[in-house]
Amino acid sequence: MSEINTTLPRSPDSTRLARDVVTDCIEGVSDELRDDALLMTTELVSNALRHGEGVVSLQVINESGELLVEVADEGSGAIEMTPKPSSLGGWGLRVVDRIADDWGVRPGSTRVWFRLSLAT
Repeated sequence: MSEINTTLPRSPDSTRLARDVVTDCIEGVSDELRDDALLMTTELVSNALRHGEGVVSLQVINESGELLVEVADEGSGAIEMTPKPSSLGGWGLRVVDRIADDWGVRPGSTRVWFRLSLAT
């Protein structure tokens, strides 16, 4: 099992930093699975930076071929899919919903997570 917990700065560099952390935890997986994990990580971190507040934290766990990524911030807003996405946004959680094996929001928080099987 590998697990990394870290905080990310509230800056555009955070998406790259988060992707680097995930990449370190999933060495040896197929390019397709890596790309899926990195895309979803980017979406969650981008949402935390755009819509959240305070410290952004990242937890990445790779256990028995299953990846769990959780992104949290200190906001108190509800997290939900935009009812009608547009060219300005609203697609991120739909992408996560489509790709992840499972995803959700921890009750009472702005903690969003996804799970992805890394089995080929």
